Amino acid sequence: MDAIDNPIFVRGMSRSGGTLLVTLLDAHRDIAMSYELYPNLLEGGSGLDLKALAKGLQSSWKTALGRVSLDAMVPDKRTRTFFARCERGGLTLAEVGVLVAQLVSEGLDFSSDKGRFRMVELLGLEKMRKLGKSRWGMKCSNDFDGYLAAWKNPYFLNVLRDGRDVLASQLNTGDFKNTPTDVAVGWINTHTRFENYVAAPGVNARMVRYEHLVTDPEPELRGIFEFLGLAFDPATLHHEEQNLTVFKASHLSKKRVQQGVDATKVGRWRQDLSAQQVAEFMATAGPAMSHFGYDS
Repeated sequence: MDAIDNPIFVRGMSRSGGTLLVTLLDAHRDIAMSYELYPNLLEGGSGLDLKALAKGLQSSWKTALGRVSLDAMVPDKRTRTFFARCERGGLTLAEVGVLVAQLVSEGLDFSSDKGRFRMVELLGLEKMRKLGKSRWGMKCSNDFDGYLAAWKNPYFLNVLRDGRDVLASQLNTGDFKNTPTDVAVGWINTHTRFENYVAAPGVNARMVRYEHLVTDPEPELRGIFEFLGLAFDPATLHHEEQNLTVFKASHLSKKRVQQGVDATKVGRWRQDLSAQQVAEFMATAGPAMSHFGYDS
């Protein structure tokens, strides 16, 4: 099957371990993964002059710092975020500019789903080409129907993690503003919705339990690669020893994924959350937590 047809997409609530899974996949000899290049981030760039943008990006290597000011070229904040994140996949702005020019040559722009998803595809394929691999993928948004419409045979992996640990991580990392109830609602919606895709005929979807991945990674990874139609690569058990692109870029989880896989964060909610926070979360998510196998 052509590499264009079967990309690999990883989904999970923020602070669920999605970045870890993407990084483990990126360590596989056949897979090139990128990070958080969500097509919807490009919606605010629908009015951009892409020919001018492509030219500006391609000339970025001439600037003193080796890159141009995206603020000047891309007024929309979310679209700037998209392009800045390309670095996590090991692509320079100049290389991205070449791909924007290719998008223009195909008669596409950011005003349509087709153009936005094609931009994502071009970036994923470019990293795959640079690394000499045969499959590509990245984190995805929750617009699964959009991804299914854009590719013939995409594969989806969703990271399921104890919602209390997700809450604890969000409260102690970054600048998340969600309340325990907000996290509970998001956790329920994310995983029950994905469960429907797992059961849907003709959809390649697999749930990945975070606790299994970090406690005993080899069996979980073997199952994932079998699902993807790939042989197991022992190098994925020691991803921190590789020169992966995310290690050289800016990412909230960079420090964590640079370390070896361990289970030290499993059950962190017992120390990090107050009884009131746990009670508020469980008041909404309790039945769903039981459904997915998490004891109260």
